[in-house]
Amino acid sequence: MSSTEQPLSKRDQLIEKFSRDENSQRNLDRVVVVAIDPKSAEYVFEWAVKQFIRPEKDLVVLVHTRVMEPSAVAPFVDNSGMVEESDDRKRQESVKLLREFAHKLREQSIACQAIAMIGNPQDEILRKISEVKADVLLMGSRKLGKVKRVLLGSVSTYCVQNCPCSVIIARPNEDDAPKETKRRRSIFF
Repeated sequence: MSSTEQPLSKRDQLIEKFSRDENSQRNLDRVVVVAIDPKSAEYVFEWAVKQFIRPEKDLVVLVHTRVMEPSAVAPFVDNSGMVEESDDRKRQESVKLLREFAHKLREQSIACQAIAMIGNPQDEILRKISEVKADVLLMGSRKLGKVKRVLLGSVSTYCVQNCPCSVIIARPNEDDAPKETKRRRSIFF
């Protein structure tokens, strides 16, 4: 099994950690990193638990990266209070999201860690994967079109191309997909 007992970087915050007992901790032989974001968290998590995670054998490391957006205010204006307020709100949302899914894993007696990170999602996910020596990365897709994917960049595409471990992209069923990501049945509707 990969080691995950390394100290967290200054950019990381351990939100939750759960293992059933010492004996069951020794039986874990695979580290599964699940990258969640608010738009895809539910279907990625459900897919992972139903289709992939082995409760007795896997350590699930939930990660969420919050992005520090550059200020839209003129550089000569003191906006430090506004930036701190925005960062605090994003931090609280990240903690809430991770706690919600860590609690669901705990209810099913699945060993887990939930880690909030800050920075560029692509870089932070790959950094964390290397740190915990993950065996696989599970993540969702924002379903960006080709133009948006080129302009904005796709975290999932970047991870597939650069990740040192296997990557699984969970896609929502048509019924489960958020309205903006529902697939068309026909080009005429």
